[in-house]
Amino acid sequence: MLDPKFVAEAMSVIAANTNVPVSVKCRIGVDDHDSYNELCDFIYEVSSQSPTRHFIIHSRKALLNGISPADNRKIPPLKYEYYYALLRDFPDLQFTINGGITSIEEVNAACTEGAHGVMVGRAAYGNPWQILGLVDSAVYGAPLRSITRRQVLEQYQVYGDSVLRIYGPRPTVREVVKPLLGLFHAEPRNVVWKRAVDAAFRHCTTIKSLFEETLGEIPDEVLDAPITEVPSGITDTFIKAKSLLPPPYTVNEEELLYA
Repeated sequence: MLDPKFVAEAMSVIAANTNVPVSVKCRIGVDDHDSYNELCDFIYEVSSQSPTRHFIIHSRKALLNGISPADNRKIPPLKYEYYYALLRDFPDLQFTINGGITSIEEVNAACTEGAHGVMVGRAAYGNPWQILGLVDSAVYGAPLRSITRRQVLEQYQVYGDSVLRIYGPRPTVREVVKPLLGLFHAEPRNVVWKRAVDAAFRHCTTIKSLFEETLGEIPDEVLDAPITEVPSGITDTFIKAKSLLPPPYTVNEEELLYA
């Protein structure tokens, strides 16, 4: 982000070598370079000097002073007001909001306030049943499917065993099963099941054998329960953010030219 000219050049090369749209995912700043104007300078230069028209904005700045990646996801404060100001100041670009959004209700609240799109990463990975399982119905209006975790796992087992080791030694059983480790988030015996899975990784050579060995740890009422409700989330965050917008951005092309 401190070298937008380089980013623009890189994105131009990438765009020239693909037939799909390109996008940039970035924070709202780096260390002390965290003003709204500096973010806008970056967006302006990359979008005006490359074909990039879509930016995914993680609404925290990045701290490069030695803190861990995990701390970088929670210590810098979220500033959703920067995201919504970008919508105002760059109406010809597309922006996806990211960072700190952990429920379907929050996704819909962000969209209600004008977000072009919402990226949910770790929350979906950590609790896929309540996030991914509800997206089609709660966000896109599709009928709620009466599908159970057992049915999902039956289909995943067929898929998983079909892709094991298709690139020589990889993917391994562990790599194929890893995306499922949040499937029983907050359910009874979730921790016991995870321990059993971890032990099974050492000797199971198929997804089918791993499921046969471990799924007995999960109660049938959990395995066979369909998705029934949307978990609650904070819904006024984005309304508050829109009341805190920084002043409108004005392009200083002469200053950018000699930056």
